[in-house]
Amino acid sequence: MPKPLYFAHNLTLGDPTASVGLCLLWTPQERVLPALMPQTYSIAGNLYSREGISYLLRNVLAWPTIRTLVLCGKDLTKSGAALLALMHEGVDANHCILGEGTQLHKAISLAAIELFRQNVQVIDARETLKPQAIAALLANLPHNSEPFLPEPLLFPYEEPVAESFSAEASGFLLRETTIQRAYLKLIWQIMTFGQNNQTQHGPDQRELLDLMTVVTNESGKETEFSSAPWLPFSPADLREYITQLTQAGQASSGVSYTYGDRLRAYAGKFDQIAAIVQDLRQNAVSRRAVATLWQPQEDSSAPNPPCLCLVQTRLRDKQLFLTAYFRSHDIYRAWAMNAYGLRALQIFISNELEVLASDLIIVSHSAHIYAYDWEAAQKLIEAHYRQSNPRATHDPRGSFVISVEDTALAVQHFSPEGKHLQTFRAQTARKLSAFLTPFISDIAHAIYLGQELQKAEIAFRKGLNYQQDKEFLL
Repeated sequence: MPKPLYFAHNLTLGDPTASVGLCLLWTPQERVLPALMPQTYSIAGNLYSREGISYLLRNVLAWPTIRTLVLCGKDLTKSGAALLALMHEGVDANHCILGEGTQLHKAISLAAIELFRQNVQVIDARETLKPQAIAALLANLPHNSEPFLPEPLLFPYEEPVAESFSAEASGFLLRETTIQRAYLKLIWQIMTFGQNNQTQHGPDQRELLDLMTVVTNESGKETEFSSAPWLPFSPADLREYITQLTQAGQASSGVSYTYGDRLRAYAGKFDQIAAIVQDLRQNAVSRRAVATLWQPQEDSSAPNPPCLCLVQTRLRDKQLFLTAYFRSHDIYRAWAMNAYGLRALQIFISNELEVLASDLIIVSHSAHIYAYDWEAAQKLIEAHYRQSNPRATHDPRGSFVISVEDTALAVQHFSPEGKHLQTFRAQTARKLSAFLTPFISDIAHAIYLGQELQKAEIAFRKGLNYQQDKEFLL
């Protein structure tokens, strides 16, 4: 009889002639198995996720002498409940468990799933947690090693290739050096993690909610803005747009207003940008340097209200930060042009105040790409987007130097400017990770540090020489 084909390294064999499989859900096997008689079960394993049900089916159908599954342990992700729903309700034509929704591998035939349901008994013992109680349960089960199939059933397997991936419901942060680089990363984010849904205007969209993009190092001169020939607009179009955003009265024929009209002549007369400059000249720490483009009485029922709703600037250390809020943001067609226009506005204000233009922050409540642009967006990122090198990532919360001392691992924390801020010491990577986590803002940086900390711990325990970023031989 063949051994299980999937996750064999995570399974424990008992007596291959036994007919009972033990499914411990999330309870570690090492807590339970020492208390069991090996002859009371044929195989033991865990079921951490609903996806694991398909692999459980594959293994049992390939080992058809298993006639009983004992389900016990902590059901933290309700994978056990899903397995029981399969046994009680079955699946629909799309291989989804009825009433529960988990989709099983379509390569496993519906007939084979039904054979499993009709011939394998699943005992719900999820309330049985103590090893001695599990041992007593197994000892009292009858065994029937007569296979329920004449031959093992094997099914083809292909690694899944998803079109979109799970993500937070809202609240995303993207940090990049230039508008050009941020634009590509934004498109990749939405095409990868965006949720498909409908809009009031008709076409479907792929959308992320509340996405904040921080551009940290775009040029302070319009003539030196980051650019590329593949951007979805021409240099002439961009110059015209910047004029429309930074000045009033620049609307082309057939356009009722521009962002510049709302910013420089709100309600037809008030220059909000001039007011921002005056406010910050009088009080450099002001938090009132705000311009609004939303006119409630007009825009709440207008057919085409402004997408850009608010602009706020803030001075800190003689640097001007600008934050813009968009209620709706077409990332593929509009984001880059919006960002360049806002950067030009930021430069104008900073020049008036004789300070440097610092970070540009754009908050997009509905960051989306419409369905008619999905193909073009995908081709764009395939041609031009490259993931950044984690080692070259700049973490604004600082950097870390790892070393191995006589009695502990040591991690020195430095500010981006190179000031030594603090030192952590512990004997394990796990403890150091807990200390470091609040001082890391970038995921790539966190992964890198985790790798280095584990290397340092191995070196510490085995008496090896450790140097950060250098390989060592075990």
